[in-house]
Amino acid sequence: MLITNSMLQTFIKYIASHQLATQDDHILLAISGGADSVAMLDLFAKAEYNFAIAHANFHLRGDDSNRDEAFVRALAKKYNVEIFVKSFDTQSYAAEQHISIEMAARDLRYAEFERIMNQHGFDSTAVAHHIDDAIETFMLNLLRGSGISGLTGMHPKNGRIIRPMLCFTRQEIEDYIKNNGLEYVTDVTNFENEFSRNKIRNCVVPYFEQINPSFRNSFADTFKYMQQVKEIYFEEIERQKNVATICEPDNLKIDIDQLLQYPHREAFMFEILRQYGFNKKQVQQIGHSLTGESGKTFSSPSHQLLKDRKYLIINKLNQAAASPLFIQKSDIDKGVFYWGDYKFEFEICDNANINLKCGSETAFFDYDKLTFPLEIRHWHNGDTIVPFGRKQPKKLSDIFIDHKLSVVDKERTAILCSGGNIIWAVGLRAAETCKVTSETVRILRINSAL
Repeated sequence: MLITNSMLQTFIKYIASHQLATQDDHILLAISGGADSVAMLDLFAKAEYNFAIAHANFHLRGDDSNRDEAFVRALAKKYNVEIFVKSFDTQSYAAEQHISIEMAARDLRYAEFERIMNQHGFDSTAVAHHIDDAIETFMLNLLRGSGISGLTGMHPKNGRIIRPMLCFTRQEIEDYIKNNGLEYVTDVTNFENEFSRNKIRNCVVPYFEQINPSFRNSFADTFKYMQQVKEIYFEEIERQKNVATICEPDNLKIDIDQLLQYPHREAFMFEILRQYGFNKKQVQQIGHSLTGESGKTFSSPSHQLLKDRKYLIINKLNQAAASPLFIQKSDIDKGVFYWGDYKFEFEICDNANINLKCGSETAFFDYDKLTFPLEIRHWHNGDTIVPFGRKQPKKLSDIFIDHKLSVVDKERTAILCSGGNIIWAVGLRAAETCKVTSETVRILRINSAL
């Protein structure tokens, strides 16, 4: 009974010291039926918090999955609390998303917790991670080459997810279960070494324990210091970010000259670029390109980075992913067309009463000289245009240089073609081809906007 009272007091103190919950909060407990979550459930009940239970059935272990669900339903009756149960086709989801079973289960579980909290007014969801889980996660992240964020252990609170059991080791939880006569279910797959976490749990951790029997407590102390170090580290990253980056509505620019002054620029670049999906190897490659020629590109699953003369410029991939748009003569009456970030407005006008003076966002063409379908596309290497008032063609790349366009701006520029010939580098130069003359009867006016 002494162990029970001691753990209960530690539990209550830990929740209060980390401001995880109050007696007025409505807390959702993630209960699998295993020893960790059963102990957490019992401690919450003894501490007299206001809570309900959530259980996810991932249908990965046949009859055992249904056994676990039945057991947790029985726990809800025993403690007289509300229960939410959700079944998932985890294998199908993993296949659809091209992710591991472990990652699929995690995504599904936390998405369901979020749904229940929003729909039923819970303040937080408590999960039963303990010190051993934090150690295993640290080692997994170490193997994957994680940055400092992955090496600081699990946090007591992450958004609305709370971890009130991080003050206990697995052994302390097992002792609590035994001394209180609590029943729980065992996931036999925990003893199989098919998954990396199980290998660490069953093979690596026992080996460390042989070297230092108190290494779990040593790890816990190290996590506390590392979390403080991380705060200092990210304060400095944020300071450098304010100096070296320019955040614009459509992109992020990182000043290359400023980067080259940082003695630890690879760490800075990693913390900035990983937010956009770039991995450690790509960050190293980008770092090596800083003093090279401009124009090199790097892609993550969600973003593209272009090395310009002065900046590393990061854009969402879909900004540069627009396919060619073909506009038939019969479509002109629709008036409005969209391509990439552009909005185009088309209007056929009489030549008698139109003012041809305009800004670079508007162009005029002799409607009857156009060859349909018109095409709006990205520029291609080697593209040329015969600029208005000229007789000889000029490379678009030279026009881009004249206007001092960045690599990103070049990639985003819309090109309007008629009969395969470029008649407008939108916002830059219109062509001599299809120009309006005194003999023009009908004019096609096109307004562009980004």
